[in-house]
Amino acid sequence: MLKEMLLTQQDTVDKRKRWFEDTYFDLFVWQDINTGEMTSFQLCYDRTGTERVISWERHRGFEHQRIDDGETSPHKNMTPVFTGISLSLPAALLSRFHLASQGIDVTVRQFITQKLEEYQSLTI
Repeated sequence: MLKEMLLTQQDTVDKRKRWFEDTYFDLFVWQDINTGEMTSFQLCYDRTGTERVISWERHRGFEHQRIDDGETSPHKNMTPVFTGISLSLPAALLSRFHLASQGIDVTVRQFITQKLEEYQSLTI
């Protein structure tokens, strides 16, 4: 079940960054400080398997990529990077997100669900 994590430091003064996580998902949402409008998000999924991320930004649209965690050695902590492009979402992702997001802000939940459905319709 996704839970909102407290962020004490924000990246920018005009957007509020919110972070929700569970064992399968990490969801980052950026909202306009003045209007509350969601301007972008990153939904990372399959955190312990083949981790991927679907991103959306108001002015750029969608990206769907694999995440390379950079961890080739237990003695180094490398920065994760997004690599490659995947065209379609896993079949069960939308229903899994729906179940995991039951307890989060309804506005955020509906927005992400709408965007996942929109992306899914673009890749069929």
